[in-house]
Amino acid sequence: MIGALLDHLWQSTLFCAAVWLTALTLRGNHAAVRHSLWMLASLKFLVPFSALHFVGAAAGLPTPVDTRPALLVQAIDIAGPVMSPVGVSDTDGAAWLGVLLAAAWTAGAALVAARWLRGWREFDHLSRAARPAPGTSPDVRVTDEDVEPSVVRVFDPVVLLPAALLGRLTRPQLNAVLSHEYEHIDRNDNLKAHLHRLAETLFWFFPPVWWIGRRLLEERERACDEAVLERGHDPADYAAGILAVCRHCAASQRPHAVAALGGDLVHRVRHILTHVPPASMGAIKAFSLTLCTLAAGAVPLIAGVLDGAAQRHAVLTHNSLLLDYAVVFVTPRPELAGGRQEVRTDDTRVEIRNSTLRELIALAYDVRSSSVNGGGTWLDSARYDFRLEASGPLDDPDDFDPGALRGVVNQLVASRFDLELYVDRRCQDPCGKRALETTAGY
Repeated sequence: MIGALLDHLWQSTLFCAAVWLTALTLRGNHAAVRHSLWMLASLKFLVPFSALHFVGAAAGLPTPVDTRPALLVQAIDIAGPVMSPVGVSDTDGAAWLGVLLAAAWTAGAALVAARWLRGWREFDHLSRAARPAPGTSPDVRVTDEDVEPSVVRVFDPVVLLPAALLGRLTRPQLNAVLSHEYEHIDRNDNLKAHLHRLAETLFWFFPPVWWIGRRLLEERERACDEAVLERGHDPADYAAGILAVCRHCAASQRPHAVAALGGDLVHRVRHILTHVPPASMGAIKAFSLTLCTLAAGAVPLIAGVLDGAAQRHAVLTHNSLLLDYAVVFVTPRPELAGGRQEVRTDDTRVEIRNSTLRELIALAYDVRSSSVNGGGTWLDSARYDFRLEASGPLDDPDDFDPGALRGVVNQLVASRFDLELYVDRRCQDPCGKRALETTAGY
């Protein structure tokens, strides 16, 4: 458990470093792009590569594969020491340490979650008690509490304005401030902020998570500032409106609210007054960024798919070898017996109950019974119980692949029922005297 956590933290830190370097190369472009990058870095802490690998392995390929591609194997071997640099053994001496660390994590996470919940409940209460602002749209509310202008609620969001601030803003200043808040709504910034709060709650002990939060705040406000200016609002009016909000927060003895306005206030106001439209990314940067983003999620998924298929092939091969030398018991059922075929497995036994020969062959070759051609009507009328006692313990019997039955079924139908099986016109060893064919290969 601790080893998996350390692996995840190393991987997420390396991913964060890659995002930081990418953001540096895009510092002349739109802040919204950089905010999206930092959001990916935050989500990386919530979605480990191992989870993507597990999803890929669970999805798998339609059929098992013999092995993974050599290039992928080499890449994983090279990346292994970097992506998994620490090994922690599950010894008795580490057990008590794990308990202490779990208790410390629980206490810290509970504290961060309590602050998160308290802030959410406070602003939800304010939004419900607020009244519509005269002369504005219906989604703007006014409160008598001394708060900074903000967007509250994730779903059906509204803009919350303090009544004391309205008299300090001119109409152009108010319109610019409202445009900023509307941009937060259009960008779903509250939802993104809550997602990062979840990362901060789970990884409160890891400084890079809080550093990502500061980058998210800075780029979020910068992106909204750029959007406000691109909509034609006067930079001087907009900057004056922000300063009026700061004076309101200071007068209301809520200086911590100034932090919500977005990091370095001097730098932000200077950027607004000397605004230069950000450069377009261009086709090459956009394509490269998209490709890298897709690769970050696709590579662990593909690795999981190939790993899962290779592991299933190994299990299938092992079980096939055991069942090829199994002791087979065949018990005819009464002639009028009906019902459906049943397959049961345990560590050393496979039972196929109430099965016709045609159903048995279809099960082993993963085809429909109608795809097994040839033979007489007795292939469908006579039913049997088959019990296979393996020569050793089967791998993963709870997820048994009937493909492991092919070898023993070939031997059974040849030795006991004097039949030979053809798959894609190729006789399956051993061959009998009469022909039976399946229309699907393996």
